[in-house]
Amino acid sequence: MSTKSRFADKLSEVLFLEIKKENIKNLFHIESNEDVYVPVKASSIVGKVKTEKNVGQLPISFFIEGMFYVMGADEKFKFNDMYTNILVNLKDSDKFIKGKIAENIKHKNYEDAYILIKGLCKMEDSVEIYDKVLIIVDELRKLDKSYEDEELQVIEKLKKYGNYPMAYFYEALIMKERGDFDKALFCINTYISSGGEESLDITEFKESLKLIINYEKGKEMLYDMPKEALSLLLPLLDEFGDDATLYYYIAVAYRILENYEKAIYYLNESISIDSSIVEVINELGINYASLGDYKTAIGYLRKAFEATKSIEICTNIIMCYLNNEDIKNAKLHLEIAKKINPEDEIVVQLSQIIK
Repeated sequence: MSTKSRFADKLSEVLFLEIKKENIKNLFHIESNEDVYVPVKASSIVGKVKTEKNVGQLPISFFIEGMFYVMGADEKFKFNDMYTNILVNLKDSDKFIKGKIAENIKHKNYEDAYILIKGLCKMEDSVEIYDKVLIIVDELRKLDKSYEDEELQVIEKLKKYGNYPMAYFYEALIMKERGDFDKALFCINTYISSGGEESLDITEFKESLKLIINYEKGKEMLYDMPKEALSLLLPLLDEFGDDATLYYYIAVAYRILENYEKAIYYLNESISIDSSIVEVINELGINYASLGDYKTAIGYLRKAFEATKSIEICTNIIMCYLNNEDIKNAKLHLEIAKKINPEDEIVVQLSQIIK
């Protein structure tokens, strides 16, 4: 559910009392040219108040909370300007609502705290308030990813104030979670250059981003620039030495460079960490085939084929049998390949070779 839909549901729980324009002045000490629907949020009280006649029985604090709540939940609500006018003229309404916000935070009711403080922003547009907004919405994002866009909007608002490096810190966290590591690194560097404290945690965060970026770049360069890829991937073993996939990528680079023995070494290292990665098993088969050890290659390739039923692996098995002069098994696996995809380009070529 989107935050907009969630806030709409929240508003459906609010009772709106129609106050005649003549009574607005008596209650709130301001003039009004129209009747106003004033919200009351307190659910334990609303059942007792059905008409305007006993509105006076309610403490003003219920109206204060209700108006801030509606302004925070729906920034385009018809009476928001009137609510702002009322609240500005009610002494200590801001102090009261700050207490309510703190109370909600204490009880970990972050959503209501967020809605109330968003309403407060309509009256008190300051970096101090938006700092608290950011802290609350960040807690909500940790619980519910649908708040991510809300937090980014708050971050952009804080950037406009200038001299607020924490905005870039929180943006870096979000970008890292999104997998946009380059943007995350840019944000954390901006945080530091803007005056943010470079604590040990921040330094470690920044260095971890650099490692991840090198990992991603290494994978991207693997097939076109294997030497350059290795220059990025090999140093990562110090930090990610228990990552079986990293050993796999290193092995692929060595295989592309035709260093099959080294490739096999790193593939075996990968298997020692995690023996369930099918791509590693297939890669072992390819490397042994490249060394001319077709018997060993077939063993690995058949194991990979059993797990995947991949047409590519099946055709590799056929090629190994052909190179090993085992025509019988080559024909057998060609029939299997035809059942998987008779129109595959390699299958068609092999059908012309194997009669």
